Amino acid sequence: MAGMILTAKHHDGMCLWDTNTTTYKIWNGQWAKERVAQGLDANVVRLAAASAKKYGIKFGVYLSPWDIHRDPAMPKPNLTGTIYDEPQIFGDDSPGDYNDLYAQQLTELVTMRTADGEPVQLFEVWLDGASGSDTVQTFNWTRFREIIREDQPDAVMWGHQGVDARWVGNEDGVTVATNWHTISRTQDDTHYSGDELQTGIRDGTYWTPAEADARIRDGWFYHANETPKTADALMDMYMQSVARSVNLLLDVPPDMSGRIVVEDADILAQFKSQRDAFLKRNILTPGLAVNASSVRAGNSTLYGPANVLDGNSDTYWTLNDEETTGALEIDLGGVYSIDAFVTQEHIALGQRIGGYAIDAVVDGAFTTLVTGTSLGYKRIDKLSASIQTSRIRLRVTQANAVPLVQSLEVLGVQTSTV
Repeated sequence: MAGMILTAKHHDGMCLWDTNTTTYKIWNGQWAKERVAQGLDANVVRLAAASAKKYGIKFGVYLSPWDIHRDPAMPKPNLTGTIYDEPQIFGDDSPGDYNDLYAQQLTELVTMRTADGEPVQLFEVWLDGASGSDTVQTFNWTRFREIIREDQPDAVMWGHQGVDARWVGNEDGVTVATNWHTISRTQDDTHYSGDELQTGIRDGTYWTPAEADARIRDGWFYHANETPKTADALMDMYMQSVARSVNLLLDVPPDMSGRIVVEDADILAQFKSQRDAFLKRNILTPGLAVNASSVRAGNSTLYGPANVLDGNSDTYWTLNDEETTGALEIDLGGVYSIDAFVTQEHIALGQRIGGYAIDAVVDGAFTTLVTGTSLGYKRIDKLSASIQTSRIRLRVTQANAVPLVQSLEVLGVQTSTV
């Protein structure tokens, strides 16, 4: 899934749309005034949503709950040129509290329409829990979630602990090798530590997969004196996030003109080329000989091991209910030089596998190349060096219920047909 999330309001409180909640908005800036005078739209959120739709990119918004502009504890001179004649109300969710303002801003965003009158469709809404103030504000998370669900029922709600997606516990775009898509606390409960957010909770109460956020530069905002990460660094980040069943959200800040600078765009293009070249080398194709230790009810049509090669997200290989371990073997039909594996569980029915191994025939006998714990949506295991083989085996060594393997890919190149 390719998508973008626009920061509609960050901690400073500046709104990028014509909100009715504050005068601190881009609409009152010179750029917007000039556009309006020319008969052009100056609603940056609406413009970004329309552009995303044009290019087939999913669109989401980030709306910071903490608002320095409204926070009475924050020194106002730090925000040059800001108008501060509006009430500064933070407190305990009583009528007139900041929650009312935030709820109105959220409502404006989730009910926004494009210039042609079509509703803006949001795939994700970010509710950042960060705050750098001593002011105590009791955020009404339940109220905010209900607003989003009412008008954007399909939008993923991101928060420290969900409700739909959780923080990964750092801002480096990486997670640890073991990653469970479930946790047992909500945004309203005591927060997990960073380590707990990375691993998740096996058999947790709530399906709340992690999302790893990171920056292409040193900071979240554009500064000309900073340099972007290299394509190799981004690929390494990818292998420690997406390859470990975690979504990666990479911050790419526009400059003062509102454009992504060429230097950053070039790095992104290099990273995409490198990633695509790595992943497109799947040597497994439908029709290869696949055998399994067991097949559910002996029904190879619905549950057979060949399903892992068909590219269909609705099919999978599975065993009988009482079986939580098993294996499948694939004859590659020739000798290949391989260096990576991509394995997926059928997570529509939950994350079940807690131990797995991948073996290959080397010098006439199976040798274990990979061992791991959780699988989840997608696991990419890269070898430290390529090996030559004609046969591979996937073993499920532990699961909390009958395992469901949806897909397996082996990345490499053919070296011999013998």
